[in-house]
Amino acid sequence: MNPKKAIVTLVGKGQAEAGRLFIHRGPGSKCADCKYSKVCVENVEPGRIYEIIKIRDKTLFCKQYEIEMQVVEVVNAKIPAAIPAKQAIRGAIITFKTPVCEEKKCAFYELCFPEGLKSGDRCEILEIIQNVPCLLGSPRKKVLLRLASAS
Repeated sequence: MNPKKAIVTLVGKGQAEAGRLFIHRGPGSKCADCKYSKVCVENVEPGRIYEIIKIRDKTLFCKQYEIEMQVVEVVNAKIPAAIPAKQAIRGAIITFKTPVCEEKKCAFYELCFPEGLKSGDRCEILEIIQNVPCLLGSPRKKVLLRLASAS
């Protein structure tokens, strides 16, 4: 999936706002029988975070859940993460790896294990933000990552 190419999907009309982020939690129990499920839930990947970039002038009624759905265009969101400092090169494509760490009380733990990314994901480094102290002594940097397309 190309992170810069817009994906067409559906969101609840109340959520349809350019710039809004959402995490796709997967299809609901009633989605399999819906004629819109291909565009609504199959175009996006469960567990991934998306940013709405465009609201299309089209709404559809979801009969399964009885709500108005808005057609939108989304891209993979920018995700803050902590990575090894030696990998932190703006524009680089890296393989994201979660560290071996049990320090769940660390203030930066969520950056090392960010929601929306999995170990092994190919990511582009969009921005380098700051140094991150590591309780294990591993130099890390806070960066913004975006899923990269498979080559």
